[in-house]
This record gives sequence, structure tokens and C-alpha cells, in this order.
Amino acid sequence: MSSTKPTWKTVKTEIAYWDQKRLLSLVQDLYALNRTNADFLHARLLGGANNDNALEPYKRRILAAVCPKEPWKQDVRLSEGRKAISEYRKAIGDTHGLLKLMLHYVRCGNDFTLEFGDIDEPFYNSMCSMVDQFNKLLIKQGDTKLAQEFIPLLETEFQRIDGQMGWGYPDEVGEQLLDLKDAFGF
Repeated sequence: MSSTKPTWKTVKTEIAYWDQKRLLSLVQDLYALNRTNADFLHARLLGGANNDNALEPYKRRILAAVCPKEPWKQDVRLSEGRKAISEYRKAIGDTHGLLKLMLHYVRCGNDFTLEFGDIDEPFYNSMCSMVDQFNKLLIKQGDTKLAQEFIPLLETEFQRIDGQMGWGYPDEVGEQLLDLKDAFGF
């Protein structure tokens, strides 16, 4: 007897012929299994574009991971913050919400550094990488209205950190901000 690892294809074949009642029961069980599943279903099914309620659980996860209240009890977990953004992208994929979460990630990182002092190079690399992803997504959209909303928010973050942090991080954010303004003719 062969023991192969189940795949989505295997599961899909199994549930393809289930009736609605059985499928609803499965979704209900998954919903009750953990908070991440519930947040995913809320975002996917109830979120809709520009629905801040769908963002809140993801914002809370980012805050807890990137800017823990008691860092002497819990390490900063940048990958968990990024994972929250990735899960939101999978749940709903709303560009406006993604931009808000990306900026929230950066803001939380800035808050942490301003509160507790300079961190390390990987921390700032992660912040720079998120600003870069933010810029790429905003430029890809080519939406001036979105740019008018988000460029000032990034500029506010830059002003908060300029001259306050090391590792060249403010310089990188400043360059990214200039690139973004150039792309939209601001």
C-alpha cells in the first residue's frame, strides 16, 4: 500500500460531490478551528473593497508581531507581520487594503524603533523591503487617486524617522519616496 502525501487535488476530488449541507459543515468547522481561518473568511466573504473591518485582525497581528508591547517578553517577529499581509492578499487581494497593511507594517516598525532605539540590519532590511513592495504596488496600479492618498502617508512616516534612526534606513525611505513622487509627477 502506497502512502502518498495528500494534495489539494486529492481533497478537491473528495469534496467535489458533497452536498451544500456537508460543505457548510466543513466551512463551519474550519471557521471554528482557529482565529486565522475566521479572519480569512470574514475578509473574503464580508470584507469587500475599502472595508476597514476586514483589515483590523490583520493590523492587530502586524502590531503584535512588529511592535510588541513588552519586547522583553516577546521577540519581534517580522515574518509573522509579513505573513498577515500575505494572508490578507490571499483572502481578498484588495489593493487599497494591501497598501494600508504595508504602510501599517512600516509604521509599526518605526514606532518600535522610536520607542526602543535602533534595532539591527535585518530589521531595517525588512522595513526597506516593505517600502519597496509598497512603491511597486502603488506604481503598478497607476492610480493617481491612490497615490494622492498614500504618498502623504509615506511622507509622514519619512518625516517621523528622518535623522532618528541608523543603518541608512531613513535615507532609503527618502529615496523611495522621491521615486514614488517622480512616478506620479508630484
